[in-house]
Amino acid sequence: QVRSPLQIPPDPRSTMGVGSYVQSAKENVLDTVSTQAMLQREIQMSINIARARDSLQWYGGLYATFITGVSLAKISGKPVPAIAAVPAVIGGFMLTNMYDMAYGTKLQRIVKEAEYMIENERGRFPPPKQAMFAKKYTEEEKNVYANVGAVSTYWPGFLPWARKANEDTPVVLPKSKEEK
Repeated sequence: QVRSPLQIPPDPRSTMGVGSYVQSAKENVLDTVSTQAMLQREIQMSINIARARDSLQWYGGLYATFITGVSLAKISGKPVPAIAAVPAVIGGFMLTNMYDMAYGTKLQRIVKEAEYMIENERGRFPPPKQAMFAKKYTEEEKNVYANVGAVSTYWPGFLPWARKANEDTPVVLPKSKEEK
């Protein structure tokens, strides 16, 4: 059960000292913020799962109609183009993926992958240097992909107004682990 974020801290005139009261208030604020963050995360996750279920219903219906039409045409002896197999196969994979997100364990697998990335690939996450929390990242984390240029320096470079790379943002790909 979710706790109300507006719980009143204990009275400072109680038997605890001022330091204990400040620590208790700080813990209460942290608990309130984490409860709100957890609630926000759960709401967003439930919306994503509901969106996947809705998409599964719509695309599932469309796919079923397509497969039924192709099957009826084939059964009645009408010619069915060979290319019709492409959307039949691709559609099956697409629906399986949607089903996995809507009712399977895909979200849990994604969370486990995210946990791994946060623990072992933190260099992927540094924010723009203007972000107020950019200083929380080490120089090593900031420089993992230092040699990667801005999106606009890669394509469409042939256009006259395209942004050109400079010494600060050379256009080279990061080294793989084997090259390091």
